[in-house]
Amino acid sequence: MAIIVQKYGGTSLQTTERIKQAAGLIIGEQKKGNQLVVVVSAMGNSTNRLVQLSREVSSCTSGREKDLLLATGEQVSCALMALALQEKGQAAIAMTGEQAGIEVEHLHGNARITSIDSRAIKKELQQGKVVIVAGFQGAAASGEICTLGRGGSDTTAAALAADLKAGRCDICTDVDGVYAADPRMIPHAGKYSYMDYDSLLTMAEMGAGVIHPRAVAHAKEYQVPLVIRSSFCEEPGTWISNDPSPTSVAGVTYQNNLCHLRLSGSRLKKEKLLEWLKDMDIIGTTSVHLQTEEFLVVIKEDDLDQVITCLDQSKVQLGIQTIQTEVQKAAIHLVFGQEEGKRKQTASLNEKEWMPLKEIHPIDSHTAVWSVSVPEEHGTDMARRVYDAFVGVNHHKFPLAY
Repeated sequence: MAIIVQKYGGTSLQTTERIKQAAGLIIGEQKKGNQLVVVVSAMGNSTNRLVQLSREVSSCTSGREKDLLLATGEQVSCALMALALQEKGQAAIAMTGEQAGIEVEHLHGNARITSIDSRAIKKELQQGKVVIVAGFQGAAASGEICTLGRGGSDTTAAALAADLKAGRCDICTDVDGVYAADPRMIPHAGKYSYMDYDSLLTMAEMGAGVIHPRAVAHAKEYQVPLVIRSSFCEEPGTWISNDPSPTSVAGVTYQNNLCHLRLSGSRLKKEKLLEWLKDMDIIGTTSVHLQTEEFLVVIKEDDLDQVITCLDQSKVQLGIQTIQTEVQKAAIHLVFGQEEGKRKQTASLNEKEWMPLKEIHPIDSHTAVWSVSVPEEHGTDMARRVYDAFVGVNHHKFPLAY
């Protein structure tokens, strides 16, 4: 019997009806002769509601208590899913991250998984049960509950699949696979039938919300086959493996709620600034553009206060004289399946007549990505222009399913 790990996201568990629907799909997979480990996220927007509750009672940002609070969201989903399965006659058991043997760093809010002791899970599987695991959390060696950050349930699933040597890891979500662009923004975007780890990892790092980058990196490291599929039907999803995609263009991603930080100074220490940004874990989720005496750093608006505070403390060390802030920005990323494809096309990209905006900034975000930042009000239109010009025309070359 193969072990299959499935992860169900918040939108897939938004209501009790959706939980019961997902339970039906889980039982269907079990009846194929597989053993099931199911990782669940918090229901719908419950994590945001828990964050809001904490803000209503206190302005303190205690990481310990916040993690203790937020971890309950996944535990609610976990228990409800086990109950839904039991109601349908399927033996099931719910486990917190700690009960499932997931050990993490003692770092509140953004911990990484350090090890997994899956003996308890295997024992329950041998008894014919579906094991439901609360995602997004684990316990540090000290016994403290720590969360893995946004998208942490994806990472939980990939890590469990690697440890259990699962036949595959299904990421069950509200879309039925990986698209060459967000189909909610670009309805005519095509869906991939398969994609390689590196292309999906780059798209995830550049804002594609279908899976968390850490989960893809983990799956690649341990060669776990991933399938991105729908929680609401049994349509074929997108298989993720080492098989290289035949196209040099992977797709277009979009990020909003961004802001610009213009860092300038006649003695700006660019190399030190790059190292500082990397140490702050900003590189990879944001973009940096070098000019003669200026850096244009594109960051998430949510991170603005923290980054400004830290930059103020390091201004002299980094040679920064002024910091200017511009909000309501968006970024559009054209993701290439390979670095060579970017090198061949970047020059013509920057000269295209379909880029009519004056407030457009090419940004150096990744070796296999061409990116621009624009005012947020023009972001959606710009993403469509980029897609139609450089992805839509190559559909016939894509391993796409329509």
